[in-house]
Amino acid sequence: MPSTYVVTGASRGLGLEFIKQLAEKGNTVFACARNPGNADKLKQLVDDKHVFAIKLDTTDPESIKSAAEEVSKHAPQGIDVLINNAGIGGGNSKSPETLLEEDLTTIFQTNVVGVSNVTKAFLPLLQKRGQEHVKKILNISSILGSIELINQVSPTGSQPAYNISKAALNMYVKMLSNNLAKENFIVYSSHPGWVRTDLGGESAPVEAEDSIKGQLAKLESATAKDNGGFFDFQGKALPW
Repeated sequence: MPSTYVVTGASRGLGLEFIKQLAEKGNTVFACARNPGNADKLKQLVDDKHVFAIKLDTTDPESIKSAAEEVSKHAPQGIDVLINNAGIGGGNSKSPETLLEEDLTTIFQTNVVGVSNVTKAFLPLLQKRGQEHVKKILNISSILGSIELINQVSPTGSQPAYNISKAALNMYVKMLSNNLAKENFIVYSSHPGWVRTDLGGESAPVEAEDSIKGQLAKLESATAKDNGGFFDFQGKALPW
């Protein structure tokens, strides 16, 4: 049965692939991006009937507010799923010993604060579906945010600000899932794999198509027992 989705960071990479596959399934999708007018591949998918382009900068509270208002005009009955995909990596810090304040501040603003602000803005549209309807919030995290696995996946801590931001995101997701469970929400974190995108690089072993296909299979099959979980793109549970 078709559903209504909001996806952030939809202009390229994983976000764009989310839009493509969701639209192919006949869903209504709101593709949110900082500059959707400059995203040629996204514009090819937009038809203003089932796929809408929405201007949204996750670091700008006013932009987030305007985006939520725009979505509400097209979806007055509410939305079913929010996918917090927008995120950034990078930074100049190469180890926790040399961690730069500006790296933490910049990356946290998108990967943690941005996700929180977007979720707050779109929560009323999700809640419009009512207590009887299952609502879902998928948050794109990373295995690099797993405290238990960090020694295996990144023993030198070469992306400290990014890793710390994803660990913080996971805590936010866990707490949010606890509080929204009573309203029939399923909220969880997803590790998309090391994907061949601008962020993942050309040497990454996972194709975006495969990552999103697996993540959507998990999203569509998720039940209350998955609320507050952390999964990889193949649906395997990961430790926090």
